[in-house]
Amino acid sequence: MDNEKIILNINKLFEKINIFKGDKVLVSSNILKLLIKYRNINKKFLINIIIDSLIEKIGPKGTLLFPTFNWAFCEGEDFDYNRTKSLSGSLGNLALKRKDFQRTKNPIYSFAVTGKDKEYICNLDHESCFGLNSPYGYLIENHGKKLFIDINDIYREAFTLVHVAEEAVGVSYRYLKNFSGIYIDKFKKKKHVNYKMLVRNLNLNILGRTIIDKEFDNVLIKKQAYERKNINGTSLILIDINKAYKAAIYDIKNKKGLIYPLKKK
Repeated sequence: MDNEKIILNINKLFEKINIFKGDKVLVSSNILKLLIKYRNINKKFLINIIIDSLIEKIGPKGTLLFPTFNWAFCEGEDFDYNRTKSLSGSLGNLALKRKDFQRTKNPIYSFAVTGKDKEYICNLDHESCFGLNSPYGYLIENHGKKLFIDINDIYREAFTLVHVAEEAVGVSYRYLKNFSGIYIDKFKKKKHVNYKMLVRNLNLNILGRTIIDKEFDNVLIKKQAYERKNINGTSLILIDINKAYKAAIYDIKNKKGLIYPLKKK
């Protein structure tokens, strides 16, 4: 398959999902299936096609984000704004190398951002990874959308928005832990910084993961906040971040049992 046909196929893939001009979209992906499907194409070329197609889809008034998370800072390693790689996917790592993207400031939960609100998001100073003054808060306030590409049912394990809800509610099974270390900023200047992240309470009989029950999908569907399509073998899930956040808050506060910590046996 020639490059022009692949570009056309990727563009058609995103034409069939409800993302519009001006949308704010956070993307998580597993591009292994696409790499197998287009096995004769260069990986970097394919990723750039995906990114460029999404940029075209949201237009100049839209904003596009990719996770560039790295948890090494929590283990005592220095965070280098320009050099610390993402551990959350190939799209984020390639986006960090592109001139049209900029990285947000947090050394643990950072994002690669392009589009209309890039400067605003990348200038956010937020001590807590999941605070409402973080990029998550921006996406909630601005009715952003979360797009999962070929992640299927395990998307619930990668839906970090739930931790924003847990922090806002103040759940008993997690607490804000302080992490300190060396931060090398984009100007290559070193400084000692402190950041906080919501972590599990080791004194309780729980494991680290927060479970989102499959029934939560139906809650989102009823709220018209969940869309799932399979297009030519590629799975796309699109979630309304504002509605999902409010639904998570409601479930946690009222102990409805769809969002809960995984307990030890």
